[in-house]
Amino acid sequence: MKPANTGLELERVRFILFDLDGTLTDSIGLILKTFRETLGALGVPARSDAELLSQVGRPLHIQMKDIDAERSQELFETYQRLYQEHHDEMPREFNGIKEVVAELKERGYRMAVVTSKRSSGTIRDLEYSGLQPYFDVVISAEDTEKNKPDPEPVLKAMSRLAARSDEATYIGDSPFDIRCAHGAGISAGAVEWSFFPREVLEAEQPGYWIPTPRSLLDFFPGPP
Repeated sequence: MKPANTGLELERVRFILFDLDGTLTDSIGLILKTFRETLGALGVPARSDAELLSQVGRPLHIQMKDIDAERSQELFETYQRLYQEHHDEMPREFNGIKEVVAELKERGYRMAVVTSKRSSGTIRDLEYSGLQPYFDVVISAEDTEKNKPDPEPVLKAMSRLAARSDEATYIGDSPFDIRCAHGAGISAGAVEWSFFPREVLEAEQPGYWIPTPRSLLDFFPGPP
């Protein structure tokens, strides 16, 4: 049964864009562990999990400037090193995502990943989770001058896909994802497995909610 989508004509969609962390890959535990160890190693005052998570979706170097502008490069480099050291311990794709993305590809959708993560980490995550073969385009932090919530990353992906705004949608787990999609003039879907409180996402007015990875197949039965 096709779910209600608040009037959005998702049947027109031919191109599906996805965020990475928190949407495709269950990397939040790794992110928190790496942040805690980074701050501890450099003697920077600890932040609460809620404070750290509230910024996930923004480029890492900007998050580090907000923590300590004078030591942002040291924080950034330490985080990158520790993230790579711990990488294979923790991140996995969300349950069922790989099979769903494979089916969407089989149904004829062209897909992209649009993330604020740097390219090296993005590619490693996609390869490690087995998701890389299903995406036609990957936009990482270095691919644009501006990053989410600015619309430039989504617009870049749409340009590479040769997608019109009425043919594309962006699916994410953070307010930055939804703002980015709206700024680019395309519909935004919010996943219900987000670590952001629902009211935070509701404030951004996503066009539709995705209860589980499997429900994506109900929203997208096949492109026109």
